[in-house]
Amino acid sequence: MKSNQTTNPLRLNQQDTSRLPYRYFILLAIAYILPGLIWRGLWRQEAESFGVMLTMAQGANIDWLLPNVAGAYVFDNGPLPYWIGGIFIKIFGGFLGAFSAAQLAIFCQDALSMVLLWQAVFRLGILPDLQPQRLAFGGEPAPHDYGHMLADSAVLLFIATLGIAAHTHDTSNGATQLMVCMLWLFGATRALGASNSARWFWGLGLAGIGLSVPFALYIGFVLITLAVLFFTHWREQSLHNMPLVLLLGAGLPLTWVTNMSQYGEFYANWLSIQHFAPISKANVGFFLRNIFVFTWPLWPLAIVCIWRWRAQWSNPMMLLGILLILMPTLHLALTGQRFVTTLLIFTPGLLILAPFGLATLNRGRANIIDWFSLITFSLLAAAIWMLWEAAWLGYPTFAKNIIDKFAPNFTPTFKWLPFLFASIVSFAWAFLLHWRIRFEPRAIWKSVMLSSGGLVMVWVLLATLAMPFVDHTRSYEKVGKSLASKLPTQTTCVRAYKLPNEARAAMYYYANVPFIPNQSAFTHVQCPYILTTNQALNLPKIPDANIKITFMERTWRVAWSGERVSERKKSLILLRID
Repeated sequence: MKSNQTTNPLRLNQQDTSRLPYRYFILLAIAYILPGLIWRGLWRQEAESFGVMLTMAQGANIDWLLPNVAGAYVFDNGPLPYWIGGIFIKIFGGFLGAFSAAQLAIFCQDALSMVLLWQAVFRLGILPDLQPQRLAFGGEPAPHDYGHMLADSAVLLFIATLGIAAHTHDTSNGATQLMVCMLWLFGATRALGASNSARWFWGLGLAGIGLSVPFALYIGFVLITLAVLFFTHWREQSLHNMPLVLLLGAGLPLTWVTNMSQYGEFYANWLSIQHFAPISKANVGFFLRNIFVFTWPLWPLAIVCIWRWRAQWSNPMMLLGILLILMPTLHLALTGQRFVTTLLIFTPGLLILAPFGLATLNRGRANIIDWFSLITFSLLAAAIWMLWEAAWLGYPTFAKNIIDKFAPNFTPTFKWLPFLFASIVSFAWAFLLHWRIRFEPRAIWKSVMLSSGGLVMVWVLLATLAMPFVDHTRSYEKVGKSLASKLPTQTTCVRAYKLPNEARAAMYYYANVPFIPNQSAFTHVQCPYILTTNQALNLPKIPDANIKITFMERTWRVAWSGERVSERKKSLILLRID
């Protein structure tokens, strides 16, 4: 049998594990989470989820059991993300506003995900089996310092991952799904130390997963939980941990399913999407095109980790990481659905493996990551500043043409605070490059500092300089306020006909449209207004105001029409009975 000295790929000294000062860590985390949550309106990709949260906060008890957008059921995922958002709207909506309160919920969940990830990786990093080799003359890092360095690197990688940044900064389900996965990981790693509280965290994490992700994916988490509970490193405590972990982890989701099943229509629709079907060739192509960008820079470091630690494949780090990668892979192959959720669930396993892979890289290979980050993010920052300049000065001409094409009628407005933040973060990036090139720090986390710092810089620039441009194309705010000005305040009934849930949610929020439930038959409830789309009415273009339309054997008049800039061929139309 090979000795640990032979199979252990780590040769580190104390300088390699020097700590990143907490004040910079916290500042970087805040600068990462906050941009994208402020200075904008409600966007299409988050509108449906926010609509469910708002309906819960303003509705009856049944709305908390059966997620819906002002009467239109939503079946895709469990209710936990909506519960959290609804509670925040209930508590903070009165003085922050509903949308800002829901964004505050996302901020808190992202921050908690980072804390849970740090704790999970730290607990793995102090395990005896995962320590660096002992050096001939001493000087190897202490377990606590080594675990601290790995945990710091894991959070920096979390911040640097493109897919996590893109799907945890809006009021959709991504932030909650990632948070409960991190809670599951924290409970599993805490159980290695025979902690009595570990089983509570582990069970609540499993329950949160069951109440957040598609049910087939949850079943996968149940199976890997059972596998981990009876694996070598957890076996001594398995009989102590298993009852509570499974009771919480299965009991809470099944309680919701049992109560929800009493409502036949909702349950039948929810059950219809819980099926297994082989993934199609088109979806395989979509997955392969997106997974490597979505999980960059995690996947190359995870591959390095698996290769370098292959002789110790049974250690807790390898076991958790590999299981958490295989499980969503199997789910994808068997269902072929819900790509955003499945892609996001790949990241916890990669976040476990990547720091350990990073620790095994030599200086030359680690510098490749630095130079890639330096070039990529510097070019992206320059492009954003150039677009901002073109919006104001009209040149470069090609940049101004891009703005005119994707955001017609966009008029820039100068605001000192966003401009100040953009300038500060750009100077901070230049200072970070100067620090990295001049001092050449030896700490392991240096290799991902530019990746995380660069993504934060670009994220802040998008949220300050580019936000007016992006918000002009994506926000429902102007359309909603336009509809509100045309809909009489005394209106008590509006029927939606083939209206997408995201548009329904946006109009419910901005225009306070009193939608009736979709379940109400058209003939049973006679509403004076119908909100629909030109596509639903088979109209090739937006009809003029007051034009008469025959629909459902009745005559209607066009009372209003509007569209988002990015959906010029999908216009909303308000019909009033003639």
